[in-house]
Amino acid sequence: MTMRDRLLQLNSPTRPWSIRDGGPEDVDLVAEWKSDDPDWRQVLEDLAVALTFQTHLRLDTEQRLLHAVDHVVEWRPDPEAPGQWVECHDRGDLQLFWSGNSNCMHYLLTTDDIKIPIQQCAADAGWTYQAG
Repeated sequence: MTMRDRLLQLNSPTRPWSIRDGGPEDVDLVAEWKSDDPDWRQVLEDLAVALTFQTHLRLDTEQRLLHAVDHVVEWRPDPEAPGQWVECHDRGDLQLFWSGNSNCMHYLLTTDDIKIPIQQCAADAGWTYQAG
């Protein structure tokens, strides 16, 4: 089984994130919050996850190396132009978390919820995970 197939097998309806083809981002795969999934959208909104978080994955099959770079896009009020918004970007090896209640349940979501299963999947396949 290829590393790509192993990573795609991590997808599950019980997880608030998914892994998809990364063609539009010019990478092999993208792991991201399921903000378009009706089963998870309300939870993410209730926890005020108001940004786009993605981990871009590149597979180096020759060296058995999984390169991972986190990307965040957030819209913030522009302090210099009231009523206007600016798009803010950050990238690297990011650590973010959200905590709160949704549907009478308490949730704690962290970027590690996405990263740790990917890291473990790589390690189990004898690959090296490289962040940043």
